Amino acid sequence: MWKRSGPAVLIFLLTTWGIADALDILKGVMPGDVSRLHEKYEGQCLDCHNLVQKVFFDKCLACHKEVKGDVEQKIGFHGSIDAARCETCHTEHKGREANLIQFDSGHFDHKKTKFELTGKHQTAKCDGCHQKPKFRDTLHDCHSCHLKEDKHKGALGKSCERCHNSDAWSKISFDHTKTKFPLEGKHRPVACEKCHASDNFKSTPIACVGCHLKKDKHKGTLGKQCESCHTAKDWKEILFDHDKTRFKLEGSHQKVDCLKCHKTSQLRETPKTCIECHKKVDRHKGILGPECSQCHTVKDWKEILFDHDKTRFALIGKHQKTDCLKCHTTAALKTTPKTCVECHKKEDKHKGKLGKECDRCHTAENWKRIRFDHSKTEYPLTGKHVDVSCAKCHVKEPYKIPTQCSTCHQKDDKHKGKLGDACEKCHTEKAWKDVQKFDHQKTSFPLLDKHKDVRCSDCHKTPLFKDTSSVCNDCHIKDDYHKGHFGKKCEACHTAKTWKRDDFDHSKETGYALVQKHLGLKCEQCHIKQLYVQKTSRMCVACHRKDDYHEGELGERCEICHSEAGFKLIKRISFGKNRPDLKIPPEL
Repeated sequence: MWKRSGPAVLIFLLTTWGIADALDILKGVMPGDVSRLHEKYEGQCLDCHNLVQKVFFDKCLACHKEVKGDVEQKIGFHGSIDAARCETCHTEHKGREANLIQFDSGHFDHKKTKFELTGKHQTAKCDGCHQKPKFRDTLHDCHSCHLKEDKHKGALGKSCERCHNSDAWSKISFDHTKTKFPLEGKHRPVACEKCHASDNFKSTPIACVGCHLKKDKHKGTLGKQCESCHTAKDWKEILFDHDKTRFKLEGSHQKVDCLKCHKTSQLRETPKTCIECHKKVDRHKGILGPECSQCHTVKDWKEILFDHDKTRFALIGKHQKTDCLKCHTTAALKTTPKTCVECHKKEDKHKGKLGKECDRCHTAENWKRIRFDHSKTEYPLTGKHVDVSCAKCHVKEPYKIPTQCSTCHQKDDKHKGKLGDACEKCHTEKAWKDVQKFDHQKTSFPLLDKHKDVRCSDCHKTPLFKDTSSVCNDCHIKDDYHKGHFGKKCEACHTAKTWKRDDFDHSKETGYALVQKHLGLKCEQCHIKQLYVQKTSRMCVACHRKDDYHEGELGERCEICHSEAGFKLIKRISFGKNRPDLKIPPEL
Protein backbone atom coordinates (compact mmCIF):
# COMPACT_ATOMS: atom_id res chain seq x y z
CA MET A 1 0.00 0.00 0.00
CA TRP A 2 2.97 2.25 0.78
CA LYS A 3 4.46 1.69 -2.55
CA ARG A 4 1.28 2.58 -4.34
CA SER A 5 0.30 5.66 -2.32
CA GLY A 6 3.57 6.67 -0.67
CA PRO A 7 3.54 10.26 -1.97
CA ALA A 8 -0.06 10.77 -0.92
CA VAL A 9 0.59 9.43 2.58
CA LEU A 10 3.67 11.58 2.89
CA ILE A 11 1.65 14.66 1.94
CA PHE A 12 -1.01 13.69 4.40
CA LEU A 13 1.44 13.33 7.25
CA LEU A 14 3.17 16.57 6.50
CA THR A 15 0.00 18.56 6.39
CA THR A 16 -1.50 16.83 9.48
CA TRP A 17 1.49 16.34 11.86
CA GLY A 18 4.12 18.71 10.60
CA ILE A 19 7.53 17.97 9.05
CA ALA A 20 9.37 16.84 12.20
CA ASP A 21 6.60 14.51 13.32
CA ALA A 22 6.13 13.27 9.81
CA LEU A 23 9.82 12.26 9.50
CA ASP A 24 9.71 10.39 12.75
CA ILE A 25 6.66 8.55 11.54
CA LEU A 26 8.46 7.74 8.18
CA LYS A 27 11.57 6.47 9.96
CA GLY A 28 9.47 4.01 11.73
CA VAL A 29 8.02 2.69 8.54
CA MET A 30 11.42 2.35 6.51
CA PRO A 31 11.57 -0.82 4.35
CA GLY A 32 14.94 -1.75 5.90
CA ASP A 33 18.26 -0.52 7.18
CA VAL A 34 20.49 1.41 4.84
CA SER A 35 23.99 0.19 3.96
CA ARG A 36 26.93 1.00 6.14
CA LEU A 37 28.07 3.59 3.60
CA HIS A 38 24.81 5.56 4.04
CA GLU A 39 24.40 4.81 7.77
CA LYS A 40 25.03 8.40 8.80
CA TYR A 41 22.17 9.52 6.56
CA GLU A 42 19.66 7.03 7.99
CA GLY A 43 16.43 8.70 9.11
CA GLN A 44 17.13 11.74 6.96
CA CYS A 45 14.87 10.54 4.19
CA LEU A 46 14.44 13.85 2.50
CA ASP A 47 18.25 14.06 1.93
CA CYS A 48 17.76 11.48 -0.75
CA HIS A 49 13.97 11.25 -1.29
CA ASN A 50 11.30 13.81 -2.07
CA LEU A 51 7.56 13.64 -1.95
CA VAL A 52 7.27 13.00 -5.68
CA GLN A 53 10.04 10.48 -6.50
CA LYS A 54 11.57 7.73 -4.53
CA VAL A 55 15.16 9.04 -5.11
CA PHE A 56 16.32 12.48 -5.99
CA PHE A 57 18.74 11.95 -8.93
CA ASP A 58 20.31 15.31 -8.39
CA LYS A 59 20.63 14.58 -4.68
CA CYS A 60 22.67 11.43 -5.44
CA LEU A 61 24.92 13.48 -7.66
CA ALA A 62 25.20 16.12 -4.97
CA CYS A 63 27.20 13.64 -2.92
CA HIS A 64 28.71 11.67 -5.76
CA LYS A 65 30.36 14.59 -7.57
CA GLU A 66 32.76 12.35 -9.56
CA VAL A 67 29.78 10.58 -11.08
CA LYS A 68 28.11 13.91 -11.66
CA GLY A 69 31.14 15.04 -13.64
CA ASP A 70 31.08 11.88 -15.76
CA VAL A 71 27.35 12.33 -16.47
CA GLU A 72 27.69 15.95 -17.39
CA GLN A 73 30.74 15.31 -19.58
CA LYS A 74 29.28 12.05 -20.86
CA ILE A 75 32.49 10.16 -20.14
CA GLY A 76 33.18 6.95 -18.30
CA PHE A 77 30.64 4.38 -17.44
CA HIS A 78 28.02 6.71 -15.90
CA GLY A 79 28.41 9.16 -18.75
CA SER A 80 27.70 6.50 -21.37
CA ILE A 81 24.54 5.00 -19.78
CA ASP A 82 21.13 6.29 -18.70
CA ALA A 83 22.08 7.16 -15.15
CA ALA A 84 18.85 9.04 -14.33
CA ARG A 85 17.69 6.16 -12.08
CA CYS A 86 20.61 5.33 -9.79
CA GLU A 87 18.50 2.76 -7.91
CA THR A 88 18.48 0.59 -11.01
CA CYS A 89 21.99 -0.57 -10.13
CA HIS A 90 22.35 0.73 -6.56
CA THR A 91 19.60 -0.40 -4.21
CA GLU A 92 19.36 0.63 -0.57
CA HIS A 93 17.58 -0.50 2.60
CA LYS A 94 19.04 -4.03 2.17
CA GLY A 95 20.87 -3.98 5.42
CA ARG A 96 24.14 -2.73 6.75
CA GLU A 97 26.32 -5.31 4.93
CA ALA A 98 24.51 -5.12 1.61
CA ASN A 99 26.55 -4.34 -1.52
CA LEU A 100 25.29 -1.24 -3.23
CA ILE A 101 26.69 -2.29 -6.61
CA GLN A 102 24.35 -4.73 -8.29
CA PHE A 103 25.42 -5.72 -11.80
CA ASP A 104 26.21 -8.79 -13.90
CA SER A 105 29.99 -8.94 -14.31
CA GLY A 106 29.68 -11.51 -17.07
CA HIS A 107 27.76 -9.11 -19.26
CA PHE A 108 29.31 -5.88 -18.11
CA ASP A 109 30.51 -3.81 -21.06
CA HIS A 110 33.90 -2.47 -19.97
CA LYS A 111 34.10 -0.35 -23.15
CA LYS A 112 31.78 2.10 -21.45
CA THR A 113 34.41 2.77 -18.81
CA LYS A 114 37.56 4.85 -19.07
CA PHE A 115 39.59 1.64 -19.40
CA GLU A 116 38.65 -0.54 -22.35
CA LEU A 117 39.77 -4.12 -21.91
CA THR A 118 42.12 -5.37 -24.68
CA GLY A 119 44.52 -8.27 -25.11
CA LYS A 120 45.09 -10.32 -22.02
CA HIS A 121 42.98 -7.88 -19.94
CA GLN A 122 39.86 -9.41 -21.50
CA THR A 123 40.44 -12.72 -19.75
CA ALA A 124 41.61 -11.21 -16.45
CA LYS A 125 39.44 -11.53 -13.33
CA CYS A 126 37.75 -8.34 -12.07
CA ASP A 127 39.21 -8.58 -8.61
CA GLY A 128 42.67 -8.80 -10.19
CA CYS A 129 42.46 -5.05 -10.86
CA HIS A 130 39.55 -3.90 -8.65
CA GLN A 131 41.05 -4.40 -5.22
CA LYS A 132 38.89 -1.65 -3.62
CA PRO A 133 35.10 -1.70 -3.14
CA LYS A 134 34.80 1.48 -5.07
CA PHE A 135 35.66 0.47 -8.60
CA ARG A 136 36.19 4.07 -9.51
CA ASP A 137 39.23 4.16 -7.25
CA THR A 138 40.97 1.52 -9.36
CA LEU A 139 44.08 3.05 -10.98
CA HIS A 140 44.38 2.99 -14.76
CA ASP A 141 48.17 2.96 -15.03
CA CYS A 142 49.93 -0.32 -15.84
CA HIS A 143 52.55 0.13 -13.20
CA SER A 144 49.99 -0.09 -10.35
CA CYS A 145 49.07 -3.64 -11.33
CA HIS A 146 52.33 -4.76 -12.84
CA LEU A 147 54.76 -3.40 -10.30
CA LYS A 148 56.20 -6.84 -9.59
CA GLU A 149 56.68 -7.48 -13.31
CA ASP A 150 58.51 -4.22 -13.91
CA LYS A 151 62.06 -5.30 -14.75
CA HIS A 152 62.99 -1.66 -14.94
CA LYS A 153 62.28 -1.28 -11.23
CA GLY A 154 60.46 1.95 -11.90
CA ALA A 155 63.49 3.51 -13.60
CA LEU A 156 61.51 4.12 -16.77
CA GLY A 157 58.43 5.55 -15.08
CA LYS A 158 54.86 4.20 -14.78
CA SER A 159 53.71 4.67 -18.34
CA CYS A 160 54.41 1.10 -19.39
CA GLU A 161 52.01 1.41 -22.34
CA ARG A 162 54.57 3.60 -24.11
CA CYS A 163 56.54 0.43 -24.86
CA HIS A 164 54.44 -2.57 -23.81
CA ASN A 165 50.95 -3.60 -24.91
CA SER A 166 48.20 -5.77 -23.46
CA ASP A 167 48.69 -8.57 -25.98
CA ALA A 168 52.01 -9.67 -24.48
CA TRP A 169 54.18 -8.03 -21.87
CA SER A 170 57.36 -8.99 -23.76
CA LYS A 171 56.06 -7.46 -26.98
CA ILE A 172 57.39 -3.92 -27.38
CA SER A 173 55.25 -1.48 -29.32
CA PHE A 174 57.30 1.66 -28.77
CA ASP A 175 58.17 3.31 -32.08
CA HIS A 176 61.70 4.60 -31.61
CA THR A 177 61.77 6.01 -35.15
CA LYS A 178 59.59 8.87 -33.95
CA THR A 179 62.24 9.95 -31.49
CA LYS A 180 65.40 11.92 -32.07
CA PHE A 181 67.33 8.67 -32.07
CA PRO A 182 65.90 6.11 -34.54
CA LEU A 183 67.19 2.61 -33.82
CA GLU A 184 69.26 1.15 -36.67
CA GLY A 185 71.53 -1.83 -37.19
CA LYS A 186 72.78 -3.44 -34.01
CA HIS A 187 70.93 -0.87 -31.87
CA ARG A 188 67.64 -2.70 -32.58
CA PRO A 189 68.23 -5.87 -30.50
CA VAL A 190 69.85 -3.94 -27.63
CA ALA A 191 67.89 -4.03 -24.36
CA CYS A 192 66.27 -0.69 -23.59
CA GLU A 193 67.89 -0.38 -20.18
CA LYS A 194 71.32 -0.54 -21.84
CA CYS A 195 70.78 3.04 -22.96
CA HIS A 196 67.85 4.23 -20.75
CA ALA A 197 69.38 4.04 -17.31
CA SER A 198 66.64 6.23 -15.78
CA ASP A 199 62.97 7.07 -16.44
CA ASN A 200 64.03 10.47 -17.66
CA PHE A 201 64.36 9.49 -21.30
CA LYS A 202 65.37 12.98 -22.33
CA SER A 203 68.56 12.60 -20.31
CA THR A 204 69.56 9.47 -22.30
CA PRO A 205 72.76 10.27 -24.24
CA ILE A 206 72.40 10.46 -28.00
CA ALA A 207 76.11 10.77 -28.74
CA CYS A 208 77.79 7.40 -29.43
CA VAL A 209 80.54 8.04 -26.94
CA GLY A 210 77.90 8.26 -24.18
CA CYS A 211 77.41 4.49 -24.45
CA HIS A 212 80.57 3.34 -26.24
CA LEU A 213 83.20 5.21 -24.29
CA LYS A 214 84.86 1.99 -23.13
CA LYS A 215 84.99 0.66 -26.70
CA ASP A 216 86.61 3.78 -28.08
CA LYS A 217 89.98 2.50 -29.26
CA HIS A 218 90.88 6.04 -30.17
CA LYS A 219 90.80 6.98 -26.48
CA GLY A 220 88.92 10.15 -27.33
CA THR A 221 91.67 11.44 -29.64
CA LEU A 222 89.26 11.65 -32.57
CA GLY A 223 86.46 13.39 -30.66
CA LYS A 224 82.95 12.24 -29.71
CA GLN A 225 81.38 12.07 -33.16
CA CYS A 226 81.86 8.32 -33.66
CA GLU A 227 79.13 8.28 -36.34
CA SER A 228 81.48 10.25 -38.59
CA CYS A 229 83.30 7.00 -39.27
CA HIS A 230 81.38 4.11 -37.68
CA THR A 231 77.90 2.77 -38.42
CA ALA A 232 75.22 1.15 -36.27
CA LYS A 233 75.27 -1.83 -38.64
CA ASP A 234 78.75 -2.90 -37.58
CA TRP A 235 81.22 -1.08 -35.35
CA LYS A 236 84.11 -2.29 -37.50
CA GLU A 237 82.47 -1.01 -40.68
CA ILE A 238 83.93 2.38 -41.45
CA LEU A 239 81.53 4.91 -42.94
CA PHE A 240 83.97 7.78 -43.24
CA ASP A 241 84.77 8.56 -46.88
CA HIS A 242 88.45 9.41 -46.83
CA ASP A 243 88.38 10.02 -50.58
CA LYS A 244 86.71 13.35 -49.92
CA THR A 245 89.70 14.55 -47.95
CA ARG A 246 93.00 15.84 -49.27
CA PHE A 247 94.51 12.39 -48.71
CA LYS A 248 92.68 9.76 -50.72
CA LEU A 249 93.15 6.26 -49.33
CA GLU A 250 94.38 3.77 -51.91
CA GLY A 251 95.97 0.32 -51.91
CA SER A 252 97.31 -0.83 -48.55
CA HIS A 253 96.27 2.45 -46.92
CA GLN A 254 92.65 1.26 -47.04
CA LYS A 255 93.42 -1.50 -44.51
CA VAL A 256 95.53 0.59 -42.12
CA ASP A 257 94.13 1.32 -38.67
CA CYS A 258 93.12 5.00 -38.36
CA LEU A 259 95.28 5.54 -35.29
CA LYS A 260 98.37 4.55 -37.23
CA CYS A 261 98.21 7.94 -38.94
CA HIS A 262 95.81 9.98 -36.78
CA LYS A 263 97.72 10.29 -33.50
CA THR A 264 95.57 13.16 -32.20
CA SER A 265 92.05 14.53 -32.66
CA GLN A 266 93.57 17.40 -34.58
CA LEU A 267 93.17 15.78 -37.97
CA ARG A 268 94.82 18.67 -39.76
CA GLU A 269 98.03 17.81 -37.95
CA THR A 270 98.05 14.29 -39.47
CA PRO A 271 101.17 13.81 -41.64
CA LYS A 272 100.59 13.71 -45.37
CA THR A 273 104.06 12.78 -46.67
CA CYS A 274 105.11 9.14 -46.89
CA ILE A 275 108.32 9.57 -44.93
CA GLU A 276 106.47 10.91 -41.86
CA CYS A 277 104.73 7.56 -41.38
CA HIS A 278 107.20 5.22 -43.07
CA LYS A 279 110.46 6.54 -41.71
CA LYS A 280 111.20 3.26 -39.93
CA VAL A 281 110.42 1.27 -43.08
CA ASP A 282 112.69 3.42 -45.24
CA ARG A 283 115.48 1.05 -46.22
CA HIS A 284 117.18 3.93 -47.97
CA LYS A 285 117.75 5.60 -44.59
CA GLY A 286 116.64 8.91 -46.07
CA ILE A 287 119.43 9.11 -48.65
CA LEU A 288 116.87 9.13 -51.49
CA GLY A 289 114.87 11.96 -49.96
CA PRO A 290 111.31 12.10 -48.51
CA GLU A 291 109.37 11.65 -51.79
CA CYS A 292 108.81 7.88 -51.52
CA SER A 293 105.91 8.09 -54.01
CA GLN A 294 108.37 8.68 -56.84
CA CYS A 295 109.31 5.01 -56.73
CA HIS A 296 106.89 3.16 -54.42
CA THR A 297 103.13 2.64 -54.69
CA VAL A 298 100.41 2.46 -52.06
CA LYS A 299 99.36 -0.91 -53.45
CA ASP A 300 102.52 -2.63 -52.30
CA TRP A 301 105.64 -1.10 -50.76
CA LYS A 302 107.80 -3.57 -52.67
CA GLU A 303 106.19 -2.63 -55.99
CA ILE A 304 108.40 -0.08 -57.68
CA LEU A 305 106.62 2.62 -59.67
CA PHE A 306 109.72 4.45 -60.85
CA ASP A 307 110.33 3.95 -64.59
CA HIS A 308 114.08 3.55 -64.87
CA ASP A 309 113.78 3.14 -68.65
CA LYS A 310 113.19 6.87 -68.91
CA THR A 311 116.59 7.58 -67.42
CA ARG A 312 119.97 7.38 -69.12
CA PHE A 313 120.41 3.90 -67.67
CA ALA A 314 117.55 1.60 -68.65
CA LEU A 315 117.27 -1.45 -66.40
CA ILE A 316 117.40 -4.75 -68.24
CA GLY A 317 118.03 -8.36 -67.26
CA LYS A 318 119.17 -8.92 -63.68
CA HIS A 319 119.43 -5.17 -63.13
CA GLN A 320 115.63 -5.14 -62.80
CA LYS A 321 115.79 -7.25 -59.63
CA THR A 322 118.75 -5.48 -58.10
CA ASP A 323 118.12 -3.51 -54.92
CA CYS A 324 118.20 0.22 -55.60
CA LEU A 325 120.78 0.84 -52.88
CA LYS A 326 123.24 -1.46 -54.60
CA CYS A 327 123.81 1.27 -57.16
CA HIS A 328 122.30 4.37 -55.54
CA THR A 329 124.49 4.77 -52.49
CA THR A 330 123.61 8.44 -52.05
CA ALA A 331 120.58 10.66 -52.58
CA ALA A 332 122.47 12.43 -55.36
CA LEU A 333 121.24 10.14 -58.14
CA LYS A 334 123.31 11.91 -60.77
CA THR A 335 126.48 10.64 -59.10
CA THR A 336 125.38 7.02 -59.48
CA PRO A 337 127.95 5.10 -61.57
CA LYS A 338 126.86 4.15 -65.06
CA THR A 339 129.78 2.00 -66.24
CA CYS A 340 129.76 -1.71 -65.48
CA VAL A 341 133.20 -1.81 -63.92
CA GLU A 342 132.23 0.73 -61.26
CA CYS A 343 129.75 -1.74 -59.76
CA HIS A 344 131.30 -5.03 -60.93
CA LYS A 345 134.97 -4.33 -60.28
CA LYS A 346 135.22 -7.25 -57.86
CA GLU A 347 133.65 -9.58 -60.41
CA ASP A 348 136.03 -8.55 -63.20
CA LYS A 349 138.10 -11.68 -63.81
CA HIS A 350 140.10 -9.75 -66.39
CA LYS A 351 141.45 -7.51 -63.66
CA GLY A 352 140.81 -4.44 -65.78
CA LYS A 353 143.06 -5.60 -68.64
CA LEU A 354 140.17 -5.44 -71.11
CA GLY A 355 139.06 -1.99 -70.10
CA LYS A 356 135.86 -0.76 -68.44
CA GLU A 357 133.34 -1.47 -71.18
CA CYS A 358 132.17 -4.87 -69.91
CA ASP A 359 128.97 -4.61 -71.96
CA ARG A 360 130.96 -5.23 -75.12
CA CYS A 361 130.99 -8.92 -74.22
CA HIS A 362 128.74 -9.48 -71.20
CA THR A 363 124.99 -8.98 -70.91
CA ALA A 364 122.72 -7.86 -68.09
CA GLU A 365 120.67 -11.06 -68.40
CA ASN A 366 123.56 -13.30 -67.42
CA TRP A 367 127.13 -12.33 -66.60
CA LYS A 368 128.41 -15.65 -67.96
CA ARG A 369 126.54 -15.23 -71.22
CA ILE A 370 128.83 -13.61 -73.77
CA ARG A 371 127.27 -11.51 -76.49
CA PHE A 372 130.55 -10.55 -78.17
CA ASP A 373 130.15 -10.88 -81.95
CA HIS A 374 133.23 -12.86 -82.97
CA SER A 375 132.08 -12.85 -86.58
CA LYS A 376 133.14 -9.22 -86.81
CA THR A 377 136.70 -10.11 -85.94
CA GLU A 378 139.41 -11.66 -88.12
CA TYR A 379 138.46 -15.05 -86.74
CA PRO A 380 134.71 -15.84 -86.97
CA LEU A 381 133.64 -18.69 -84.68
CA THR A 382 132.04 -21.68 -86.38
CA GLY A 383 131.38 -25.31 -85.50
CA LYS A 384 132.64 -26.39 -82.10
CA HIS A 385 134.44 -23.11 -81.65
CA VAL A 386 131.07 -21.53 -80.85
CA ASP A 387 130.69 -23.47 -77.58
CA VAL A 388 134.28 -23.22 -76.47
CA SER A 389 134.95 -21.11 -73.40
CA CYS A 390 136.73 -17.87 -74.21
CA ALA A 391 139.47 -18.69 -71.74
CA LYS A 392 140.33 -21.86 -73.67
CA CYS A 393 141.79 -19.77 -76.49
CA HIS A 394 142.33 -16.43 -74.82
CA VAL A 395 144.74 -17.62 -72.20
CA LYS A 396 146.44 -14.30 -71.88
CA GLU A 397 145.28 -10.72 -71.99
CA PRO A 398 144.63 -8.86 -74.17
CA TYR A 399 142.61 -11.03 -76.50
CA LYS A 400 144.61 -10.45 -79.67
CA ILE A 401 146.16 -13.87 -80.29
CA PRO A 402 147.50 -15.76 -83.39
CA THR A 403 144.73 -17.29 -85.46
CA GLN A 404 146.70 -20.37 -86.54
CA CYS A 405 145.07 -23.62 -85.47
CA SER A 406 148.35 -24.90 -84.06
CA THR A 407 148.25 -22.14 -81.44
CA CYS A 408 145.52 -24.03 -79.58
CA HIS A 409 145.73 -27.49 -81.16
CA GLN A 410 149.44 -28.16 -80.96
CA LYS A 411 148.80 -31.09 -78.64
CA ASP A 412 146.18 -32.43 -81.04
CA ASP A 413 148.54 -32.23 -84.05
CA LYS A 414 149.37 -35.83 -84.89
CA HIS A 415 151.47 -34.59 -87.75
CA LYS A 416 153.96 -33.14 -85.29
CA GLY A 417 154.10 -29.92 -87.27
CA LYS A 418 155.37 -31.63 -90.41
CA LEU A 419 152.37 -30.39 -92.38
CA GLY A 420 152.70 -26.81 -91.16
CA ASP A 421 150.24 -24.64 -89.25
CA ALA A 422 147.42 -24.58 -91.81
CA CYS A 423 145.34 -27.32 -90.16
CA GLU A 424 142.20 -25.90 -91.78
CA LYS A 425 143.32 -27.35 -95.12
CA CYS A 426 142.15 -30.73 -93.92
CA HIS A 427 140.31 -30.27 -90.63
CA THR A 428 137.09 -28.36 -89.91
CA GLU A 429 135.64 -26.65 -86.84
CA LYS A 430 132.74 -29.08 -86.93
CA ALA A 431 134.90 -31.91 -85.58
CA TRP A 432 138.66 -32.36 -85.42
CA LYS A 433 138.35 -35.93 -86.68
CA ASP A 434 136.01 -34.85 -89.42
CA VAL A 435 138.47 -34.24 -92.28
CA GLN A 436 137.06 -32.05 -94.98
CA LYS A 437 137.29 -33.10 -98.66
CA PHE A 438 141.00 -32.67 -99.25
CA ASP A 439 141.75 -31.72 -102.83
CA HIS A 440 144.46 -34.20 -103.71
CA GLN A 441 144.39 -32.98 -107.28
CA LYS A 442 146.27 -29.90 -106.20
CA THR A 443 149.16 -31.98 -104.93
CA SER A 444 152.00 -33.61 -106.88
CA PHE A 445 150.05 -36.85 -106.77
CA PRO A 446 146.52 -36.33 -108.16
CA LEU A 447 144.13 -39.09 -107.23
CA LEU A 448 142.68 -40.79 -110.27
CA ASP A 449 140.19 -43.57 -110.78
CA LYS A 450 140.51 -46.21 -108.08
CA HIS A 451 142.86 -44.08 -106.05
CA LYS A 452 139.88 -41.82 -105.28
CA ASP A 453 138.17 -44.53 -103.22
CA VAL A 454 141.25 -45.60 -101.31
CA ARG A 455 141.40 -44.68 -97.66
CA CYS A 456 144.02 -42.14 -96.76
CA SER A 457 145.56 -44.49 -94.22
CA ASP A 458 146.18 -47.11 -96.91
CA CYS A 459 148.84 -44.88 -98.40
CA HIS A 460 149.60 -42.52 -95.53
CA LYS A 461 150.85 -44.94 -92.91
CA THR A 462 151.82 -42.11 -90.56
CA PRO A 463 150.39 -38.66 -89.91
CA LEU A 464 153.52 -37.27 -91.49
CA PHE A 465 151.97 -37.11 -94.96
CA LYS A 466 155.10 -35.69 -96.53
CA ASP A 467 156.95 -38.95 -95.93
CA THR A 468 154.44 -40.81 -98.10
CA SER A 469 156.06 -42.14 -101.30
CA SER A 470 154.52 -41.32 -104.66
CA VAL A 471 156.12 -44.37 -106.30
CA CYS A 472 153.55 -47.00 -107.21
CA ASN A 473 155.75 -49.90 -106.26
CA ASP A 474 156.10 -48.64 -102.69
CA CYS A 475 152.40 -49.26 -102.18
CA HIS A 476 151.88 -52.03 -104.71
CA ILE A 477 154.97 -54.14 -104.10
CA LYS A 478 152.79 -57.06 -103.17
CA ASP A 479 150.80 -56.57 -106.32
CA ASP A 480 153.93 -56.48 -108.53
CA TYR A 481 153.88 -59.85 -110.19
CA HIS A 482 156.90 -58.71 -112.17
CA LYS A 483 158.80 -59.15 -108.97
CA GLY A 484 160.52 -55.87 -109.52
CA HIS A 485 161.87 -56.77 -112.98
CA PHE A 486 160.18 -53.82 -114.59
CA GLY A 487 161.24 -51.34 -111.92
CA LYS A 488 159.12 -49.16 -109.66
CA LYS A 489 157.45 -47.02 -112.26
CA CYS A 490 154.38 -49.14 -112.61
CA GLU A 491 152.59 -46.22 -114.21
CA ALA A 492 154.60 -46.85 -117.34
CA CYS A 493 152.30 -49.76 -118.07
CA HIS A 494 149.60 -49.78 -115.44
CA THR A 495 146.98 -47.14 -114.64
CA ALA A 496 144.95 -46.22 -111.60
CA LYS A 497 141.85 -47.32 -113.43
CA THR A 498 142.83 -51.00 -113.21
CA TRP A 499 145.99 -52.86 -112.27
CA LYS A 500 145.32 -55.56 -114.84
CA ARG A 501 145.26 -53.39 -117.88
CA ASP A 502 144.81 -54.81 -121.39
CA ASP A 503 144.89 -51.59 -123.30
CA PHE A 504 148.63 -50.96 -123.21
CA ASP A 505 149.58 -49.45 -126.56
CA HIS A 506 153.23 -50.48 -127.06
CA SER A 507 153.56 -48.28 -130.08
CA LYS A 508 152.23 -45.07 -128.56
CA GLU A 509 153.63 -45.52 -125.10
CA THR A 510 157.08 -46.88 -126.04
CA GLY A 511 157.61 -45.95 -129.67
CA TYR A 512 158.21 -49.61 -130.45
CA ALA A 513 155.28 -51.09 -132.31
CA LEU A 514 154.56 -54.73 -131.66
CA VAL A 515 153.44 -56.49 -134.83
CA GLN A 516 153.14 -60.00 -136.12
CA LYS A 517 154.72 -62.55 -133.86
CA HIS A 518 155.78 -59.90 -131.37
CA LEU A 519 152.11 -59.47 -130.44
CA GLY A 520 151.85 -62.92 -128.90
CA LEU A 521 154.92 -62.63 -126.77
CA LYS A 522 154.89 -62.15 -123.04
CA CYS A 523 156.46 -58.98 -121.80
CA GLU A 524 159.14 -60.79 -119.80
CA GLN A 525 160.33 -62.60 -122.93
CA CYS A 526 161.79 -59.32 -124.07
CA HIS A 527 161.95 -57.36 -120.83
CA ILE A 528 164.28 -59.60 -118.90
CA LYS A 529 165.62 -56.78 -116.81
CA GLN A 530 164.03 -54.00 -114.83
CA LEU A 531 162.72 -51.32 -117.08
CA TYR A 532 164.36 -47.93 -116.84
CA VAL A 533 167.17 -49.31 -114.76
CA GLN A 534 168.58 -50.75 -117.89
CA LYS A 535 166.39 -50.10 -120.89
CA THR A 536 165.41 -53.07 -123.04
CA SER A 537 167.35 -52.93 -126.28
CA ARG A 538 165.36 -52.49 -129.43
CA MET A 539 167.99 -54.34 -131.47
CA CYS A 540 166.66 -57.66 -132.74
CA VAL A 541 169.93 -59.35 -131.90
CA ALA A 542 169.35 -58.47 -128.25
CA CYS A 543 166.61 -61.08 -128.19
CA HIS A 544 167.46 -63.14 -131.26
CA ARG A 545 171.21 -63.62 -130.90
CA LYS A 546 170.63 -67.36 -130.60
CA ASP A 547 168.66 -67.32 -133.78
CA ASP A 548 171.39 -65.42 -135.74
CA TYR A 549 172.87 -68.12 -137.91
CA HIS A 550 175.00 -65.41 -139.49
CA GLU A 551 176.75 -65.37 -136.17
CA GLY A 552 176.97 -61.68 -136.26
CA GLU A 553 178.70 -61.35 -139.57
CA LEU A 554 175.83 -59.30 -140.97
CA GLY A 555 175.63 -57.00 -138.05
CA GLU A 556 172.88 -56.40 -135.49
CA ARG A 557 170.24 -55.01 -137.78
CA CYS A 558 168.26 -58.13 -138.42
CA GLU A 559 165.19 -56.10 -139.43
CA ILE A 560 166.83 -55.28 -142.73
CA CYS A 561 166.18 -58.78 -143.97
CA HIS A 562 163.95 -60.31 -141.43
CA SER A 563 160.46 -59.22 -140.31
CA GLU A 564 158.16 -59.81 -137.33
CA ALA A 565 156.11 -62.15 -139.52
CA GLY A 566 158.75 -64.84 -139.06
CA PHE A 567 162.50 -64.92 -138.59
CA LYS A 568 163.00 -67.36 -141.42
CA LEU A 569 161.08 -65.20 -143.85
CA ILE A 570 163.43 -62.97 -145.88
CA LYS A 571 162.37 -59.60 -147.20
CA ARG A 572 162.97 -58.93 -150.90
CA ILE A 573 165.17 -55.90 -150.75
CA SER A 574 166.88 -53.74 -153.30
CA PHE A 575 170.21 -53.68 -151.62
CA GLY A 576 171.61 -51.29 -154.06
CA LYS A 577 169.24 -48.65 -153.09
CA ASN A 578 169.14 -49.45 -149.44
CA ARG A 579 172.64 -50.57 -148.56
CA PRO A 580 175.17 -50.07 -151.36
CA ASP A 581 177.97 -50.82 -148.99
CA LEU A 582 176.48 -54.11 -147.95
CA LYS A 583 177.89 -57.18 -149.54
CA ILE A 584 175.14 -59.58 -150.38
CA PRO A 585 175.90 -63.25 -149.84
CA PRO A 586 176.15 -65.26 -153.02
CA GLU A 587 173.46 -67.70 -151.89
CA LEU A 588 170.97 -64.89 -151.89
